[in-house]
Amino acid sequence: EKFKHVPVAPGTLSPILQYFGILLEKGDLNKFETMELARPVLLQNKKDLLEKWLKENKLDCSEELGDLVKGHGDNNLALSIYLRAHVPNKVVACFAEAGQFDKILLYSKKVDYRPDWAVLLQHIVRVNPDKSAELAQQLVNDPAGPQIDINRVVDIFMSQNLVQQTTSFLLDALKENKPEDGPLQTRLLEMNLMQAPQVADAILGNEMFTHYDRPRIANLCEKAGLLQRALEHYEDLDDIKRVVVHTNLSFNADWLVNYFGKLTVEQSLACLREMLKVNMRQNIQVVVQIATKYSDLLGPVKIIEMFESFKSFEGLYYYLGSVVNLSQDPEVHFKYIQAATRTGQIREVERICRESNYYNPEKVKNFLKEAKLSDQLPLI
Repeated sequence: EKFKHVPVAPGTLSPILQYFGILLEKGDLNKFETMELARPVLLQNKKDLLEKWLKENKLDCSEELGDLVKGHGDNNLALSIYLRAHVPNKVVACFAEAGQFDKILLYSKKVDYRPDWAVLLQHIVRVNPDKSAELAQQLVNDPAGPQIDINRVVDIFMSQNLVQQTTSFLLDALKENKPEDGPLQTRLLEMNLMQAPQVADAILGNEMFTHYDRPRIANLCEKAGLLQRALEHYEDLDDIKRVVVHTNLSFNADWLVNYFGKLTVEQSLACLREMLKVNMRQNIQVVVQIATKYSDLLGPVKIIEMFESFKSFEGLYYYLGSVVNLSQDPEVHFKYIQAATRTGQIREVERICRESNYYNPEKVKNFLKEAKLSDQLPLI
């Protein structure tokens, strides 16, 4: 204290610094001396001197010294002091501030220190979202067991609306597809269906997860316009009927035709009727494709009844046209002649009358007489 208060002649070294200079030549300083030396040295911006003395082990490293250096804006030098002084919480804070997140977990294990990982992640998320996702993965995949709850990580990331980082983290954390992770799988799909539907579509397409809430995800798929995914998940007939009619939006026709192979006969007929009822012009082509592919399963009688109930002779003509040549059912042949007549396909009426051996001739003759065709060749 006496040396500090001695007046300094201009151009000379202050007595207190002369005193410390002699001490440093003799040996190292204690904690109190170190602090008293560091203050004027830092005020004169001579941090390089501090670094030199640190390397020579001349200074007593303490938390207070680290705080003093940190207050002068030198994070790296402060980190070096905290490491020597064994102040783990501040070492970790310096690593975080320097963006050296990969060193945090290694250091904590080395000195057997357990930081509040949730608090630390909250801090890092604001500074560097991508690095925080890396650290979260390290914590969850730690060989000694998870160091932080996955739900807590998701809450922290989503508090900053970091959908991309949360998705990346969860895809890694949930890769084993465990039954107990069902709620987290649901949460992952939910956030993407609401904010990045194409990412959700890709995740569902990879079939990585099987334990999520299917009805909930089906509903969100429908709202997001991913109708194909919605149909893959819906099981209730009313839901299926509501979605399947929108063939103009996002269905691949081949996929939709194959999808009907998973439905029962009753479900298929109910859906086909709904498609014709809601928008016949838009849906007629794919309805004909489905009716043709599953004709044997659904039964021609029921399919014919369906088209006739909607007075869709065009649909009937195209459907029967694809099955008539393979059928020996007189009713199928007669209905085809009827549909071809009503849609003006006179050449086709003539062909089937000439070539088919399966229709009832009396019934066809009477129908053609009543039809009063402009060209009588089919009747002849």
